[in-house]
Amino acid sequence: MSLISKLLDHLRGSDTPEERHAARASAPVLMVELGGYAHKARDWSAGGACVEGFAEAVAIGNILSGHLYWAGDKRKLAFAAEVMRFDPAGALALRWLDLPLAIQQEMEAHIG
Repeated sequence: MSLISKLLDHLRGSDTPEERHAARASAPVLMVELGGYAHKARDWSAGGACVEGFAEAVAIGNILSGHLYWAGDKRKLAFAAEVMRFDPAGALALRWLDLPLAIQQEMEAHIG
């Protein structure tokens, strides 16, 4: 599904709570770079991730972009994601809107 299609689906609205359909993993360590700051993903899947230590206030539904990479890997790939949840302690739940195919395939391979 294209980024535009996903955004249109979001704008049409759905009042159902988020349901995690994809299996989650915490290894290998996924780094999520937002606003020039790298954050370790507590868990991740091909559907989204939960990032820890996010200090900026964001609203649910905001679209964020940045870079993803595996810890220790120099390759950084651009992504876009929707904010699904945010708590004051700094846990940020993201749903990928535009996930690079290379990272998606690697995630699926790690999860099995």
